[in-house]
Amino acid sequence: MNQIMALKGGPSGSASGAGIEAGYAPAQQPAGAITIEIRTLAGCADIVDAWSHLAARALEPNPFFEPGFALAAAQHLVAFRDVVAILAWQGGATEPKRRLVGLIPCFPRQGLFVPDALIGFSDRRIFNGAPLLDRNQAEAVIDAVLTPGRQRLIEGRGLVLRHVDLAGPLVSALRRETERHGLTASLRPALSAVEPVAPADSVEPLREALILKGKLTLAESRTQSGLRDAVEIILAMEASGARAQAGAATLQDTREVGFLRAMTRGLGRVRQCRVALLLLNEQPIAGAIVIGRGPRGWLYLGAQEQAHAALGPQRVLLAMMRQAAPSRTILQPGGLAASGTDAVSLGDLHLSHGLAQKPRDLAGRARAALRRSLFRLPRAGAA
Repeated sequence: MNQIMALKGGPSGSASGAGIEAGYAPAQQPAGAITIEIRTLAGCADIVDAWSHLAARALEPNPFFEPGFALAAAQHLVAFRDVVAILAWQGGATEPKRRLVGLIPCFPRQGLFVPDALIGFSDRRIFNGAPLLDRNQAEAVIDAVLTPGRQRLIEGRGLVLRHVDLAGPLVSALRRETERHGLTASLRPALSAVEPVAPADSVEPLREALILKGKLTLAESRTQSGLRDAVEIILAMEASGARAQAGAATLQDTREVGFLRAMTRGLGRVRQCRVALLLLNEQPIAGAIVIGRGPRGWLYLGAQEQAHAALGPQRVLLAMMRQAAPSRTILQPGGLAASGTDAVSLGDLHLSHGLAQKPRDLAGRARAALRRSLFRLPRAGAA
């Protein structure tokens, strides 16, 4: 694998949570050089344990870049096949206690006419683009990635992180890094096309109207088999509605449905997937797949029976899920709250050295782009 040594070591510290680091790092991790490794996302299947441990102690948790989501996407979806993962390791490859302290998925930088900056990977299925960075090493990882070196795949004039929480701990930490090391940071809020959700009190009349039709129950799967069955019910419900008529139902795309099934199984094993059904007289009339744990989850897929669509059963379902877990907010793709009141301001963060563009610099960048155009990252499993 292509590697470089970043001579600027990370700060000392340890991740919180007993048992998370077992087998990967001592309780107190000394400062040391950070090694940058480049792989395809699909090529990270053999580091799932280290990857999962990093996700558990990430400065900003992100289920979209956990193994359960990302590896399932790389296996089933063409858009994820050649995604480059920048891996930051603390400790050498032969050291038994080395640990993964950063994973930054990016678009591959191949071809002559490519952006100067590394572009964090984004896709319509990824609602949050925050990379996984160790909470005690985040600034050191970014410093290592942006340190000038001879690694052709990461040479450039900065790093652009797409669709990140502009008020979150990740952006705050990286902006502190820019002040400390003379980097420049620019923020660009995203223009969300998601319609605001109606307040909770407007959902109550819909719920009362449904109750008049029979017994209304919220059912959440607690087992792997129950989760799998609930996912199939939601897929069938979606396939009988307006999305199917438009040719956009998940079941109408073999790759998409394969990914969804694998993703929900993978995230379900680590309790990162919540699947709920709204039952009317024991019959499902709405369903929701929410991924993520902690105070925030993301509504990945929702569906409702057309026969009851006028009474908004999906909105009622989300309100009941909020009532069952009042400390959690369910977010939509654009960052607006589907249940609860807490929204997220998403946007892009551009980090760079801000160097002057002299003719000599421009010529050097052109040479670097030409070198990149002659280099191809081997696919996972290639000899």
